[in-house]
Amino acid sequence: MGSALRILTILALIVGVGLSGCGRRGSLDRPAPAGPEVKGDPATKMSRAPDRHLWIDRLLQ
Repeated sequence: MGSALRILTILALIVGVGLSGCGRRGSLDRPAPAGPEVKGDPATKMSRAPDRHLWIDRLLQ
């Protein structure tokens, strides 16, 4: 019984990996950007938002 289960598991893995690529067309590389890529400005980093208090905070304290 153990070898049958092992064979079924291996077959399931092979089918799962084989079907995971189905429906994909063309290269899986990143497509070329539509516009020019611009470097990010470090001066516009995300600002620190104030902490939001949730209803579960009262229960955890």
